[in-house]
Amino acid sequence: MNNPRKVLLVENDEFTRYMMSEIITALGVEVGIAEDGQTGIDMLCRAPHEYGLVLMDLHMPRVSGIEAARQIREVPMDPPRKVPIIAVTADSRYHDDAAVKELGMDGYAPKPVTPGQLLQLIDKFCAAA
Repeated sequence: MNNPRKVLLVENDEFTRYMMSEIITALGVEVGIAEDGQTGIDMLCRAPHEYGLVLMDLHMPRVSGIEAARQIREVPMDPPRKVPIIAVTADSRYHDDAAVKELGMDGYAPKPVTPGQLLQLIDKFCAAA
């Protein structure tokens, strides 16, 4: 059974991961957690119908969020190829819709992300429960 309101959080920083997952859960939305881009790719490809939104940190070890988004967009199946991906970053170079769209992402959220921003993203990109 798919749950299009489930969010995949791909974030390597433990504190940020904890805070964002707590906020998402408090909003009544399930969250899957990946600690790096490769794990995020694997989770999304293993269960593509589970997630309605991917929140992707850009700067991570192993596989960056930029590379992970590229690989997800190259997957031949939809989903996961067309699942919305939001860049979550403190890097101001990517606080621009055009810049993140070039990376294959659907938007960005500057860190630190507020509960209100998370709610807006979930409401915009995920189907109603």
